[in-house]
Amino acid sequence: MHRQLNPSDKRILLIGAPRAKALANQKANITGGLYSCDITTQTKDCDRVDFDNEEDVKVENKENQWLGVTVNSQGPGGKIVVCAHRYQRRLFVDTAQESRDIIGRCYVLSQDLTVDTSSDEDGGNWKFCEGRTRGHEQFGSCQQGLAATFTKDYHYLVFGAPGAYNWKGIVRAEQKNNTLLEKGYYDDGPYEVGDENLLDPNLVPVPANSYLGFSLDSGHSITKGRGLTIVSGAPRANHCGAVVLLRKETQSSARLSPEYILEGPGLASSFGYDVAVVDLNGDGWQDIVVGAPQFFLKEGDVGGAVYVYINQAGKWDNITPIRLNGTKDSMFGLAVENIGDINQDSYQDIAVGAPYEDSGAGKVFVYHGSANGINTVPAQILEGKTNNIKLFGYSLAGNLDLDKNSYPDIAIGSLSDTVLIYRTKPIISIKQDVRITPKEIDFTKKTCGNHIW
Repeated sequence: MHRQLNPSDKRILLIGAPRAKALANQKANITGGLYSCDITTQTKDCDRVDFDNEEDVKVENKENQWLGVTVNSQGPGGKIVVCAHRYQRRLFVDTAQESRDIIGRCYVLSQDLTVDTSSDEDGGNWKFCEGRTRGHEQFGSCQQGLAATFTKDYHYLVFGAPGAYNWKGIVRAEQKNNTLLEKGYYDDGPYEVGDENLLDPNLVPVPANSYLGFSLDSGHSITKGRGLTIVSGAPRANHCGAVVLLRKETQSSARLSPEYILEGPGLASSFGYDVAVVDLNGDGWQDIVVGAPQFFLKEGDVGGAVYVYINQAGKWDNITPIRLNGTKDSMFGLAVENIGDINQDSYQDIAVGAPYEDSGAGKVFVYHGSANGINTVPAQILEGKTNNIKLFGYSLAGNLDLDKNSYPDIAIGSLSDTVLIYRTKPIISIKQDVRITPKEIDFTKKTCGNHIW
C-alpha cells in the first residue's frame, strides 16, 4: 500500500509479481515485476511499472530473478523499494571459468513510481554484495532483498541478505538521502551485521544456515534506550529459529550489534519467518509479533503458531510470550502484519495469514490489541474459499486508509494471481434494553378511573 502526495494525492496498491514475464528490452523470459493498481471497483485496473527494462548479458542474468519478491513503501510521499533476491552477477562469461553469483539487487523508486536520475537514492544500484569476496562462505550467494524495509523515521533503508557467510545471513542499514544531509543528519551508515569495514562472519550472532535477514521490521521504543532497533528473523537458527534485536553502534562504528535474541521454542518451527513491530497495549513501548508457521504439537490439532511478546519497558530477558495457535497443516503465521487500529479503540491490531488452512484455500485471522496486550480470540476470520482462490493470506499489507474514511484497510495476497482489498468501515451495534416501571402491577388498586375502553 502506498500514498503518493505529488504531483497529486493518490492512494494505490503496489503488487510484486516475482514470476511476471520479462519486459521488451530484457533478454530473459521470466524476470518478475511490479504492478500499480488504482483503488476502484474494477478487477483489472493494474498496470505494469516500467523500470529495470534492460539487461547486459555480459555481466548479469535476470532470468528468474524474482523482481517483486519484496515491495515496501516508505510512507506518505516517500520512496518505494522493490527487490529481486535471485538477481545474478556473471563473471568470466563465455569461458571455461564462467560463474554466477546470486547477489540480489534492489531498486528504489520515487513516490510517483519513476526513477529520478538526479537522486542518489533512486535506481537499481542497491546491490551491496557486488564486488565483495565470492563463494558461499562469503557473499557469492548473498540474496540481498529477500526482505527490505524502511525505518519509520524515514532515515534508513534496511536490507536482509540471508545467504551471506554460508547462510548465516546479515542485515544492513544505510541511506543516501541528500535532504537529510542538508538538515544536518550525518549518521548515514552504512551499518551492517558483521561490520561494514571488517566483514567478519564471527560477528554474526547466529550460526551457519540460520538465514538472518529473512524477515525485517523496525521501530523506536523497543529496547530501554528507546533508539532505533531493527528486528530480524532467522528462521533456521539452531534448527528452531530466532529473532534478533539489532542496534547501531556508535557513529564511528559501522556495525549492527545484537541487543537481545528471542529463541524459537520448537524444533523446525521456522520461528522468525515473519515479524511485526506493533504497540498492542498502547503503552508507548513497541511489542513484537513473530510467526512460526511450521510449529506443531503432536498432541492436538496445532499447526503453525504466532508468538506475541509484550514489551516490558524495554526489557526482554524474562518475557513469556503469548502463543496463538493455528490448525494442523495451515502454516498459520507465514505472514504477520501490523494493520493499524482498525476498530479505532486506541490499540493497534494485527493480522495473521494461514494460507494452507481450509485445504489450501487459506484464511486470515484479525486480532485486536487491548490494554492487556492482545485479545487471543480473533475478532474476524477472512476466508479464501468464499472468493474461490488458493493460498489466501500468503502476504499481508495494512495500516493505510485507502478509501479516505479514517479507518485503515487491509490487502491480502495469494498465489492465485489475486489480491483482495478489505475496506474497513464503522459498524453500529444496537443493544435493546427494555425496562418496565413499575416492575409489578397491583390489580387490587384501580388507578385508571373511567378511562378504560
